[in-house]
Amino acid sequence: MSHRRLHFCPLLTSLVTAVLLLGAESTVALESASTLLTDQPVVRAKAPSVISPEAQSFLAKRGDAPVRVWVLFTDKGVRSAGEFSSQAAATELPDRVRQRRAKMDRDRILFVDLPVVADYIGDITAAGATHRRTSRWLNAASFDIAPELLDDIASLPFVAEIRPVAMFRRDLPEISGVRFDTPAPQALAPDALNYGYATDQINQINVPAVHDKGFNGAGITLAIFDTGYRKTHEAFANAYAEGRVLAEWDFVFNDGNTDYEAGIDWSSSTSHGTMIWSVSAGYMPGRIIGPAYKANILLAKTEDVRDETQVEEDNWVAALEWADNHGADVITSSLGYADWYTYANMDGQTAVTTVAANTAAGLGIVVCNSMGNAGPGAGTLSAPADAHDIVSVGAVDLNNVIASFSSRGPTYDGRIKPEVVARGVSTAAGVNSSDIGYGSASGTSLSTPLVAGVAVLLVQAHPEFTPQMIRQSLMETADRAGAPGNNYGWGLIDADDALGWGVVMAADETVGQAPKTIQFTGGSGLNPTSWKWHFGDGDSAMVQNPSHVYENPGAYTVSLTVETPLYGALTAQRQNFIVLLGDTTWYGTDSTFAGDPLVVSIRATTSQPLNRLIVPLTFDSADWLTLDSVRLGERTAYFERLSETVSDPVNRRFVFSLTANNGGGAPPLEPGSGEILKAYFTTDEYAFGGQSTEVDSINAGNPITFIASYLTYAPAVHPGSAALITTPRGDANHDLKVAVNDLTYLIEYFYKGGPDPVTLQAGDANRDFGINISDITFLVNYLFKAGPAPANP
Repeated sequence: MSHRRLHFCPLLTSLVTAVLLLGAESTVALESASTLLTDQPVVRAKAPSVISPEAQSFLAKRGDAPVRVWVLFTDKGVRSAGEFSSQAAATELPDRVRQRRAKMDRDRILFVDLPVVADYIGDITAAGATHRRTSRWLNAASFDIAPELLDDIASLPFVAEIRPVAMFRRDLPEISGVRFDTPAPQALAPDALNYGYATDQINQINVPAVHDKGFNGAGITLAIFDTGYRKTHEAFANAYAEGRVLAEWDFVFNDGNTDYEAGIDWSSSTSHGTMIWSVSAGYMPGRIIGPAYKANILLAKTEDVRDETQVEEDNWVAALEWADNHGADVITSSLGYADWYTYANMDGQTAVTTVAANTAAGLGIVVCNSMGNAGPGAGTLSAPADAHDIVSVGAVDLNNVIASFSSRGPTYDGRIKPEVVARGVSTAAGVNSSDIGYGSASGTSLSTPLVAGVAVLLVQAHPEFTPQMIRQSLMETADRAGAPGNNYGWGLIDADDALGWGVVMAADETVGQAPKTIQFTGGSGLNPTSWKWHFGDGDSAMVQNPSHVYENPGAYTVSLTVETPLYGALTAQRQNFIVLLGDTTWYGTDSTFAGDPLVVSIRATTSQPLNRLIVPLTFDSADWLTLDSVRLGERTAYFERLSETVSDPVNRRFVFSLTANNGGGAPPLEPGSGEILKAYFTTDEYAFGGQSTEVDSINAGNPITFIASYLTYAPAVHPGSAALITTPRGDANHDLKVAVNDLTYLIEYFYKGGPDPVTLQAGDANRDFGINISDITFLVNYLFKAGPAPANP
């Protein structure tokens, strides 16, 4: 796994075992993220000046009012490997978090995961401070403290350093523009996504090509840090309907609601966050579709709009640790902190948020943050945009011209910033004026969620890529990668080119009937020295573009591993990439006498695990046939729901939906053969025998459809039939001829309690639509007096 570490900046290349950190002034960098990303104790030495002269000067400007400060602690109460192991054993890490950290070789409890010593916080609050936030990552806590208490707290033996909590103030412009109230016109292919107002900004960064390849963010978690969100906006309805909003937390009011809260919040609180969510992951065809429109969502409210959009950096750090614990893969944040920091502090390792952002990247999270809107001067960026391992985003207009307000690099230590740009001028977005409101706005805040949405797609395509590799894939495929600079960075991103930066695999067909030959194509922009395919059926190949025959139906997970000179072995894997079908549905056949019931069994051979089946039923030409009811079949008897979605008895067209799991946890229908549905009919007793009709799925308004978690498809269909057994008029005993035996049969029926004729027609010799004495007379005349024969039909 050593190839993955090649992407770490110099701050993240060394892990320590036990560290004694020398004290420093507050303007000197905190320890690097890698120092804290260790599975050994870390001890921070007490600084010679716990409150640096610079910090003292800054805090003095706030007068006698309580000041908001970070208190950095010396340790976490563990100073030996044994103590660390004991503490680690009592600390849990969610499975989703372990899986993400595994690509960083950090799928275990680290120093950053251990809790801060509660007694340290207790001693400070006992001294008169008000506790605000605790940071496990930084081994620190924030407090509101009366200035006269600072020296006493600084003298505590476990306090290494005190520094101000920086305040955020959003740089202008965050300009809301025109409001949209009509769908954006767009000529579309039948199966194309209608991006609506977002079409231009999405096309500019080549997102549709990635969507066409099947990447939409599904299964990847995007965390959004902002002011709050109008959760009822239609652009978010699909995320809620599909259960993809995993969690939310309001770090302003410390509750679980990130929407507007009457009585304590301002109505404008949801304005900015609504825009950012809709730009990155909204979904309302014809209005707006974001790059990551199927991503899982975490909502963090970190900004308090009530005080001139100020918010403290400790909220942002707390949100970052919360998002990590909830399994975030990508973060979009439009915050920047300067306040008491100077340009000299924009060195990628000093500001608290910068260290926290680098830590997140070291734990496998892709952090996308706006550059800020303080341009066009050089060095106008703010923290955490100066971080080494994140994607800092600038803004361009529709013509790819840099926005004058977009903040510029370089960082103080000379690195180019931003990394990339996207549209941040008149960017289309959902607005909080109503649940169906849309408009446009400008700022690097609006370009950042576009890039974050693309990062989600890249993580979906390459889940094994580290954040540093995702960052490089965006940078090295952007339009100025050959000559990066501090205005545009590496330039305007190209989502499809970034997708091909590492390992890309394609197939001429991904769904078909088995057996089938599939032609695969491999691609990489990293000059591979070898290629190895695994086709999911036990076979493999060692060429770039192999051809492979799949003999049997099934869903096959395919992987391609390439060996690259710079990054070592890289692997792309697509779950259920090739789906080969052997699915057939048979509508059964049954016949009966007119007036008797009839049953048609619908059977299917299925090759995929199915969550839902849509089964149409038609019998267009049969006015003598009436559908009474349907029941689940032998294979689907455990399904939790059977519903009728189309009912048109006049035209004899019906559609039924069979759902395996309707909330009760039932498993999908496993591949196999057998009955899936049974239809019960009655027949008209006056109908003439010998009639028949096809029973099938044609013209029911919906095709027969099988739905797996990864695929929706139509099986082959074989129609069945329903028929009435031929019963000539007057043939009371059903021997297919009219003779004296039929006369005797009717006499037995009327006068001696004999059995009924098999159908009304069989006994109705004279065609008066009843069976009575006149039918006996009719047969006597026909058989013995040369009277007329019974008329058929």
